[in-house]
Formats: sequence, C-alpha cells, structure tokens
Amino acid sequence: MKKISRIATGVALSALLCSPAAQGWDLKDILGGSGDGSSLSERISGAVTSLVASDKFELDDLTGTWNYQGPAVTFASDNALQKVGGAAAATTIEGKIEPYYTRIGLTNLVLTVAEDHTFTMKAKMATLKGTITQDEKGELTFNFSALKKISLGKVSAKASKAGSTLILTFDVSKLISLMEKVSSITGNSSVKALSKMLSSYDGLYLGFKLKKQ
Repeated sequence: MKKISRIATGVALSALLCSPAAQGWDLKDILGGSGDGSSLSERISGAVTSLVASDKFELDDLTGTWNYQGPAVTFASDNALQKVGGAAAATTIEGKIEPYYTRIGLTNLVLTVAEDHTFTMKAKMATLKGTITQDEKGELTFNFSALKKISLGKVSAKASKAGSTLILTFDVSKLISLMEKVSSITGNSSVKALSKMLSSYDGLYLGFKLKKQ
C-alpha cells in the first residue's frame, strides 16, 4: 500500500511540475512552503488528494462530522488540463491563505451536516448554521445564518471526496460578502484583511480540506 501511495504521489507531483501553470515556478512556491520536510509532505499529499478527489456523490454523503485539515482552493473551470495545471497554482494560494486562517481561528473548524441537510459550522470566530441544497448538476448552495435569526445569504459551493477527505470550497465573490457580514457581527479585523486579499482572486472557490470524524 505504501509503495502504491509513493507511486501515486510521484505521478501527481510530476503532473504538477510538468503542467503549463507550473513552468518556471520554484518548487518551494508551488508547494507553498519553505522546504521543511513535514510541510513539503503535507503540500504534496494535499495536491495528490485534490487531483484524485471525485465530485460524483449525493448530498446525503455529506452527512456526518468533518474536522478541518487545511485550506483548499479550486477553480470555476472544469477543463481537465486546467485542473492539472491549476493544482500547482492552488497549492501556492493555499499557502498564502493559511496564515489568515490561523489568525481568524478557522484551523479548529468543525462542520456537522445532519440527515435533513441542515448544517452547523463551528470555528473560534463564530458559529454559523443553515441548510444545504444540491441542483441537478451537483452544484451545492449553502444558505448561511448566524445567531439563529440573522440571514447571511446563499453561497455557491463545490465539493469533492477522496476516501474520508472532503474538499469543500465556496465561490470567492459570494464568500467575500459573507465574510464582511461575519466581520461586522464579530468585529474580527483579520476577517476584513482576508476578505480584501481574496478580492484579487477572481474565478476561485475557496474553502477547506476536511476529514470525517
């Protein structure tokens, strides 16, 4: 099993480094780290997970409790070549976003989805609740609320699974609006800083890699 895992990692890493988006990039930049062994391993593992994850699942498959593993970035385009090339860019952006997640308190995030497709998203900064729907194309929509009565709006989301790992990302343009509302409620200035940075990433979906409890 370990041998298979090493082969898969090597193939995926080769795809990342040989893709058009990765040409001319420094390995440290692509993997979002300083070259530290554990950090490098985590980045490679995350890239492999993103490449092999499948978005073919039912809404009921989200039922359960999911714990934060790291930031996640996906792209609006479904073009296969862009997915491979985009994986390198995604890991770089994830590395830039991770410090903001730490400052805001998202690294202890827990997502719980009930059988009726209601959800609770708990983090240090706030607890959000709401409902999840899925259209015929598999696109998800999260309807967020805070303090039980305050509607924060609907945000389009993408989800894919690889084993017990869930990659859940949200439309950045809608996410910025959500974060600004959360910031106004919580008074967290770090949320504003992240929101400002995200405004330069058009066409991205941003979220989390989560592990089922």
